[in-house]
Amino acid sequence: MKEATVIQTAGGTFYIHDLEQGLTLRAFARGRLKKGGERIYPGDRVIYRDDKGSTIIEEILPRQNLLKKPKVSNVDELIIVKSVEEPAPDFYYLDKMLALAQWFQISALICVNKIDLDGQTGKIIKQIYEPLKYKVVLTSAVESEGIDLLLETVTGKIAVLLGPSGVGKSTILNCLNPSWDLPVGGISEKLGRGKHTTKHTRLLPWEKGFITDTPGFSQLNVNLIPLKILPHTFVEFSKFADGCRFSGCFHHKEPDCVVKENVETGEICRQRFDNYIRLLKEIKENG
Repeated sequence: MKEATVIQTAGGTFYIHDLEQGLTLRAFARGRLKKGGERIYPGDRVIYRDDKGSTIIEEILPRQNLLKKPKVSNVDELIIVKSVEEPAPDFYYLDKMLALAQWFQISALICVNKIDLDGQTGKIIKQIYEPLKYKVVLTSAVESEGIDLLLETVTGKIAVLLGPSGVGKSTILNCLNPSWDLPVGGISEKLGRGKHTTKHTRLLPWEKGFITDTPGFSQLNVNLIPLKILPHTFVEFSKFADGCRFSGCFHHKEPDCVVKENVETGEICRQRFDNYIRLLKEIKENG
């Protein structure tokens, strides 16, 4: 019996990678797994055996987490990729992804790409998010700038790149390992956003772990966050929330809210707070 990580699923066929042996194998699930209705996802750690020339998955090891869209399990790091231009950064999307990372208790890193086009936007993002203890890495994939620092972060982990099409996720991956030679899309002049190049979730194995691009504009389901938990996913609120008049304050329409007071004084970034209120309304509407 040996251990491997599932890197791709295709119907009833699975591709698994044994890091210890450096092997990628085509595998099938044991009958009892299929009968039990157990789903197997990229990122799952499995026990497998050789059976007369076939590779059989015997067991799925316990998961530490499971993202539903993209369907990846055991994620150690969410790398949220933004570009400074083409397309312009969407801060609402960024704050949504950071809130979800907090809810899933997954470490999150903000990668600001295309800094060769604009050197200031990345600095602004660092000023907003680094005081909140989020790591921000500035990269230029076309010039290979900042790639080594990004490489250090994903070493030995299962890392997932999230972000809209066109921000340079596939280009970044090609910088990490040129042999992958992933297709790279441009920007649609008509729509002003990226063209989709990644069609399926596939973990890319290398000697230091696994990393994946995600298909299209990856929309993790924000409604997974319970409404009462949402305020806790904005880490800067915790410093002030105990001073609010009401326990369980949503920092929206409640009186004597210390969080709102600190937005007015500039202690809390207004843009982040506005995105929180927008997210609060979105969850209420879709709940």
